[in-house]
Amino acid sequence: MSDTDTRGRRGAKAALGAKAALAAKAALASLCALTVPLAGQSRSGEPPRNPNAESETTVYEGVSILAGTGAPIMPDMSIVVRDGRIAAVARTDELSLEHWPEAEIEDARGLFVIPGLIESHTHLATRADRAAAEFELNRFIYGGVTTVRDMAGDVRALAELQRAALVGEIPAPDIHYAALVAGESFFVDPRTRASSMGEVPGRVPWLQIVDDATDLAETIALARGTWATGLKTYASIEGPLLARIAAEARRQGIPVWSHTHVGPALPMDVARAGVASMSHVCSLASAAIPDEVVAEALAGRRSGRVDVDLDDPRIDAVLEEMKRHGTVLDATLKVGFFREEMMAAGDSLATPPARTPDVPEGPDAPPPDPRRRGVRAACSAEESVELTRRAHAAGVLISTGTDAPPAPGAEWPALHDELAYLHDRVGMPMEDVIQAATRNGALALGLEGEIGTVEAGKYANLVFLEEDPTAGVENLRSVSFTLKRGHRFDRDEFELGTQPDRRP
Repeated sequence: MSDTDTRGRRGAKAALGAKAALAAKAALASLCALTVPLAGQSRSGEPPRNPNAESETTVYEGVSILAGTGAPIMPDMSIVVRDGRIAAVARTDELSLEHWPEAEIEDARGLFVIPGLIESHTHLATRADRAAAEFELNRFIYGGVTTVRDMAGDVRALAELQRAALVGEIPAPDIHYAALVAGESFFVDPRTRASSMGEVPGRVPWLQIVDDATDLAETIALARGTWATGLKTYASIEGPLLARIAAEARRQGIPVWSHTHVGPALPMDVARAGVASMSHVCSLASAAIPDEVVAEALAGRRSGRVDVDLDDPRIDAVLEEMKRHGTVLDATLKVGFFREEMMAAGDSLATPPARTPDVPEGPDAPPPDPRRRGVRAACSAEESVELTRRAHAAGVLISTGTDAPPAPGAEWPALHDELAYLHDRVGMPMEDVIQAATRNGALALGLEGEIGTVEAGKYANLVFLEEDPTAGVENLRSVSFTLKRGHRFDRDEFELGTQPDRRP
């Protein structure tokens, strides 16, 4: 943003008003813009304890546990859940119930327990629609998903959904969401207008324009003030600026979740920045775009998809850099297959809407820029599978995001499709698939100390299955019940209901 905008009096007045509003918010936010999270802010979203409330303790006896730590299944175990957390995990014959005299004992023999599943890439509020979001959240929680990561939308709606899920007003997993930053030319995208309805895209704390002149300390403090768990970098960002964003975000204690290619920054620029996660495995192929094609794109002379050599060693170099930093790959295989299915069906959703009618107009609208998208590597869904296989073989951590809906009327969340792709097509062993959907998702969120494995002290986010989860991916649908922070959701009580019509 710039105070020297000369697009007319109304544009200058609006720009100054927006700048003043941001400055006022920044004055408050900057008080806490230190090297630690905001005072009192809990990255886990833990609610305050009521010291007068009675403790609730339940012992689930006789289960077989796949903890998500890499250890094999442990049979005949018991889990003590107290006040929403795992108080103890022990062999059933070694657990002394004298330590838990108030506990309710539940015989769970024959059931298998895994950590609660984590959906690493969803969009609940690109356009705020409470009914549609609640419908999806209900399907998530009864399908074993205890945590979702929303990858940018209208945080005014997301914050309210987060609160309602946390206090139990709606059946839902815990919700963590991103605030987004991108170059100015990205904000002609109609989705940014939908996610900032009533305000100016790029000039609200959850959707901010960044460039070389941006005060990044202020920008990230404002993003944190939206209660976002992470900062998403999306598009139109150069490599040196991305590195500065990531460094400032680390200083302020918030992880950066980046697209794999945020053009002009290429995948290696993103990996070297040390971001917490990189989304969309297909875009790894952009590392192989020839240098002369990249130069033409930077000059604004070329855009769109280009064919690349997927055997290019620069892709493997990016994978090595990701492994070195512990960066999680949010592969999103589901969205690639979803798009190809839509194209095959001739569905209008497969064709992006014409940009012209949706481009914001008026003095506050950023000018169109052919470099906004630049060039991207052409990559099919099957090629995405191969790239994911290479990433897994290279030791890169993979999480389970979908970025796509399930089939109409589906009883199970789209996450279960992603799990099937990882096992059946990529060839990942079931133990690795489950770690991808649990521990690795927690690592991407920066919440590995709170969720993601079955260990004492962590939240009681657990899925109780009737079938052995290591015996096949379909067994992850044998859900008996789900615990989220100790609260129980029985699968036989699930009702899908009627999916709400999308709001215009």
